[in-house]
Amino acid sequence: MSSFAQRASILAAGAAALAFGAAGPATAQADSSAVLNILVECAKIDDPTARLACYDNNMTRAGATVRSTVPGQVRAQGGGAPLQGQQGPAGFGADDVRAEGPDRFRPPAGQLDEIAARVTAIRAREPGIYMLTLEDGAQWLFAEGVSLSYRLPRAGSLVEIERGSLGSYLMIYDGQGVVPVTRFR
Repeated sequence: MSSFAQRASILAAGAAALAFGAAGPATAQADSSAVLNILVECAKIDDPTARLACYDNNMTRAGATVRSTVPGQVRAQGGGAPLQGQQGPAGFGADDVRAEGPDRFRPPAGQLDEIAARVTAIRAREPGIYMLTLEDGAQWLFAEGVSLSYRLPRAGSLVEIERGSLGSYLMIYDGQGVVPVTRFR
């Protein structure tokens, strides 16, 4: 029997055990043990898409709500009503900042495709990698190092950040090449 067929039969058996366990008077600990065993089997699948499908299918059967979007298409806390006493990130790119709380999977309400903002601070994190703080308090980290010839923005400089493909962001400054950036805070 092939490795794929073995995993498929194990997953089918685990899903059946989970379904029958949920129908009977099983304890919460037995249910969570079955779910854990299924997730352990899912983790053994090499193909990332198949592994994710395994997680999603089995968690749905267990009664959990799974994400229906990819990263970069969901809004982190701060996009909706913040939890009592907590304040999440806001502004362009805030939907990619991971935060805790029930609002972290709420879809964004009107996404911008690009912004132009002034830099208030810049600091080196490591050679070629810098952290920019913009006037709205958002912090952006260079996702790739830049060469020594790259002219860094200074406090007061205007930068443009636009959405790239697959949830990425690109920064443009002073007519130079684009720099991939990620929203840090």
